[in-house]
Amino acid sequence: MKIKRYIGENTQEVMGKLKKELGPEAVILNTKTIKKGGFLGLFKKSMVEVVAAVDEEEYSFKRQNNRAIRNNNENDNLKAEIVKLQNLVEKMYNNMNKSDEINERLEKYRDVLVSNGVDKLVATSILNSINENVNIEDKDEETLDGIVNYYLYERLGDVEPIEIEEKQKVIFFVGPTGVGKTTTLAKIASRIILEGKHSVGLITADTYRIAAVDQLKVYSEILNIPLKTVYKSQDLNKALEEFKDKNIVLVDTAGRTHKDREQILETKELTDSVDNKEIYLVLSVSTDLKTLLSILKQYSLFRECKIIFTKLDETENYGNILNVKYYFDNPLSYITNGQDVPDNIEVADLKKIAGQLFKEN
Repeated sequence: MKIKRYIGENTQEVMGKLKKELGPEAVILNTKTIKKGGFLGLFKKSMVEVVAAVDEEEYSFKRQNNRAIRNNNENDNLKAEIVKLQNLVEKMYNNMNKSDEINERLEKYRDVLVSNGVDKLVATSILNSINENVNIEDKDEETLDGIVNYYLYERLGDVEPIEIEEKQKVIFFVGPTGVGKTTTLAKIASRIILEGKHSVGLITADTYRIAAVDQLKVYSEILNIPLKTVYKSQDLNKALEEFKDKNIVLVDTAGRTHKDREQILETKELTDSVDNKEIYLVLSVSTDLKTLLSILKQYSLFRECKIIFTKLDETENYGNILNVKYYFDNPLSYITNGQDVPDNIEVADLKKIAGQLFKEN
């Protein structure tokens, strides 16, 4: 493993140096802002430092251009995770290096967004992109309101709820503890059963919490849906074979602290054992942004996951929905706003969310 340190005035400069020398296979080990230069320690300039590593063979290939790159599924997953982490880190450092200056006509919009829970740097970046692409000076207030609202709507991206097919599909619910994965699964199962068009099976892999298994067992009995408990990927394959007559199988995964990397990798092994699947990352909108970003880093290896936001009934601020979409561009799916099953869940309404972000308190 070859480890190198790169320093530059901004993230773009450093990443350019890094990619040019180490190539796209480089792994980011650490990033930070440092002070460098100055006279007698005074007037030091802020610089970005990135420490990266690359396999010696990959580094040799980059320098000599005489080897073919070997890929396998494990490397593909690692590369995808690295790309997501690089994008996340780059956005964070781009924001750190950007000025918070903004066109005077956009200041009131930033104040509104921040009051609704949007991070100031995120709000500044989005509004400055409007200023760069639209001549706002000749727009009246009503027109400018519409432009800002539309940009917020666009930044929220697409909505992708569960797609049920003729072929059996397995739906995994992943995420940290305490965000409401089990209740969310029960709500979705209830909605599918009430439609009366599809057969459903339930699986719990959350064997670390007896309460979670018991909770799902109660729901399975009320809804008259079969439930199976699994401990490893082999158990999951056996359970799916027994559920071969079910259109859709919902899987509740273990939820412990997001810092438990080993448990997250166990969950990844579980999801990797299934082909026709969808993965939903469940997040609480009331979690602080710093913790959310830490969660996103840990769960970035679930590259195709969609996002469910819970506990909207516990906050007046929808800002974290936009914050997460800014840093982690996976599609939204559902939002929940209460504990009632099968109620208090809906497909994310982007116009409604944008309206809440734009609402003056």
